Amino acid sequence: MILALTILCISNNTCAGTRNCTKTEKQAANEQLFSIANAPDIQATLISTHLPNGLHTSNVTIDNEQVFYQSGYLVDHDTDLRTSLWVSYKLTKTDIDNTEGKDRVNCFRRDPRMSYSQTATPADYKEPIYDQGHMANDADLKDNLTEQINTYLMSNMSPQHCRFNRGIWLSLEHLTRKWANQYNTVYVTSGALFDRDKDAQRDADDQAIRMKSNSGKERVAIPSHYYKVIIRENNGGWTGVAFLMENTNDKHGSSWDDVKPDVIYSITNIGVIESLAGVTLHPNMDRVTFTQNLSDWDLSTNKANFEASCM
Repeated sequence: MILALTILCISNNTCAGTRNCTKTEKQAANEQLFSIANAPDIQATLISTHLPNGLHTSNVTIDNEQVFYQSGYLVDHDTDLRTSLWVSYKLTKTDIDNTEGKDRVNCFRRDPRMSYSQTATPADYKEPIYDQGHMANDADLKDNLTEQINTYLMSNMSPQHCRFNRGIWLSLEHLTRKWANQYNTVYVTSGALFDRDKDAQRDADDQAIRMKSNSGKERVAIPSHYYKVIIRENNGGWTGVAFLMENTNDKHGSSWDDVKPDVIYSITNIGVIESLAGVTLHPNMDRVTFTQNLSDWDLSTNKANFEASCM
């Protein structure tokens, strides 16, 4: 988004640009993926790093989901829906500090660990309605080039309406980085939900609406809702906050003062999300630490988003 980059240059002393990854950079990033895929010990370390309260566990019997491991994040991918169901990663103040002034490095590509039939390709997103929404966003992980490049795997993408992706969702991404800077370390989980009929139950995969590409193919399912769950250590224990939002093109505004009421309205109990998703998040964490009391989380200020760039 050129508008986004221009505003970033104006608002900061350090100006970040954008470029595409090189063939060598992409090859090195892909090689890391396969190296981790063949190393159970590294996978175990990544779980303890990014999910210190245990790997999220599915409560439904579905054989088309698989957890994939990257050094920067973990992702649960559905090969029928061809999108991620959740991603999780640790985000620290040091991570944020080390992203200062670094370029966005685009590297959209099919996940080489899966076949064409199992995951999306850039061609699936060539259509007029939806953004390629990052689940693990590149801005959080661009302190490490390989980790940033691997946020551009299509297994990490999800179809999001423009005003959702560049608006309220981006506001939550800004807020997450603010909290990482303020509280030193946070653990982020972003997820996609499929409840088109709004019966508070996860829809069957064959009920999902699919995005229609310019070529006429309908392969990638469109989530009805997205969620974000953020936890951190606090006074020797853990505290968490959960957000649940519908994937629409509704206007929320660009300034934080405009968006904040809708962000607060989206706060929910983690049990609501777990029921919709059919998953137990942070299974070793006390459920009562997730509360709609925001005294532990500072929502006083935040950056503007780029909803205004949508038509």
